[in-house]
Amino acid sequence: MARDLYKWIATLLVLLLVVVLLRGQLSFVITATFFGIFAMSWSFFTGFSGYLNLGHVIFCGLAGYTSAILNYHLGWPLWLCLVLGVVVGTLGGWLYLNPIHKRITGLSFEMVSFLTIVALSNLVASSIASPVTGGNIGLSPLDGIYSSVGLAAGLAVLLCAMGFLFTWFLRSNSGKVIEFAKEDKTIVRHAGADPHQYTGRLLLWSGLAASIGGVLYVHYSGAAVVSNTFALAFMIRIVVMAIIGGRFDLRGSILGAYLVVFLGMELMPHMDAYAQYLIIYGIGFVIYFLVPRGLISLLEVPWRYLSQSVRLTRRVADEKSNV
Repeated sequence: MARDLYKWIATLLVLLLVVVLLRGQLSFVITATFFGIFAMSWSFFTGFSGYLNLGHVIFCGLAGYTSAILNYHLGWPLWLCLVLGVVVGTLGGWLYLNPIHKRITGLSFEMVSFLTIVALSNLVASSIASPVTGGNIGLSPLDGIYSSVGLAAGLAVLLCAMGFLFTWFLRSNSGKVIEFAKEDKTIVRHAGADPHQYTGRLLLWSGLAASIGGVLYVHYSGAAVVSNTFALAFMIRIVVMAIIGGRFDLRGSILGAYLVVFLGMELMPHMDAYAQYLIIYGIGFVIYFLVPRGLISLLEVPWRYLSQSVRLTRRVADEKSNV
């Protein structure tokens, strides 16, 4: 675990360097970090459980709207709304998705989770729920979390802390069981364990991270609307980020989130949102076929070469010292 800790510390230092170098564009840095949380938490469950969860924004949306409703309608203090939003988002999403993932797998789970966010986005925007949710307009203004170097740095710390805890979980006995279950659930059952119990834990921690990101993102945006909570486009964007960076690698998902957000930033002055998405999704499509494990796998090649060179140098040095 020491090596994993050093890797996440190095990742944090890189993200903090980005904050320093792009102080004039903090809104993009902060947005990229939020999407880093969403993409990494999605990859944590989907990449390691064997289930493709297309309803991950259920956690983000429940958390964000709960916090917004309490803050907008009842005027409760921001900290209390954030805490309750995380609790409702995590437990609500987990209590809904966990029984489903226990009963159905494969395409059926993907379709149910996908259709759930479609139904929720339509419900939130409907006239029936509009007195509470604000309908298409949403709930605004909310008590805000404003752009600052401190916020950008704090989010980077939060992101890397989540990543290290996720890595620790995957290295634990539970993570090893999940790895076996991903290959063949029968092996785990023969060993006397329920594989869904362990993937359920994976889903719970994934949902907790997404809920934390969801409440913070809503209050940073200053409004709770379908586009930053339950929207299908929101879910697709998260998936594309993970695919571009590497959906089987936590740091790869973070890389994909930063690349997509900053690519959008560069394209924004030259074209509308639809053209931006066309280009970004097209890049994701090409990367999926050319580099199935994402761009992070390309960065691993020189790292492995460097590591092997260092080990070889040490071995030669040890042999000379022994002579």
